[in-house]
Amino acid sequence: MKKLILLFITTFVLSCCNNDDNHNEQLPPETQTGANTVGCLVNGNVFLPHAEGINPEVNCFYQYIDGEFFFNVAFFDYRGTTPKAVSVQTRQIDLQVGETYLLNKNVIDDGDFIGGGGNFDIGASNRYFTSVVKTGELKITHLDLQNSIISGTFWFDAVNANGETVEIRQGRFDWNY
Repeated sequence: MKKLILLFITTFVLSCCNNDDNHNEQLPPETQTGANTVGCLVNGNVFLPHAEGINPEVNCFYQYIDGEFFFNVAFFDYRGTTPKAVSVQTRQIDLQVGETYLLNKNVIDDGDFIGGGGNFDIGASNRYFTSVVKTGELKITHLDLQNSIISGTFWFDAVNANGETVEIRQGRFDWNY
């Protein structure tokens, strides 16, 4: 009986130990308070920012430059040998709460575009971009210019140079920029 109890306790303790950092991660709730949260699903797997060293894990801004608004939210997972990143951006668009914006630009090939785009990067050599064929959407759910808070949701499909597609789903951000 003692062996059975010892086996049960050992099994319980070992099941509580988990070295897989992604195993229990969940997407943050969709909030609109400037909670500084961001995340999405990448091909069905939770993707959240993780810092390593001095690199910032999130870059988010909504700024007015030369009479135009520019938005970007990019978040990075620096764990492991190859950093990964998800980014959504708009250029020359005055964002409005409740509006949905098409993500159909390639931020590299389309150069100085007007509109929105999304990308997923695995290191510097494997980059996936939205396009006129692989698109997505950005929806702004809260925008407080006085307190510098922007919140929203997004999804997109993107393709790399080899024609492989990545699916970004259930994206959300609530950031005090």
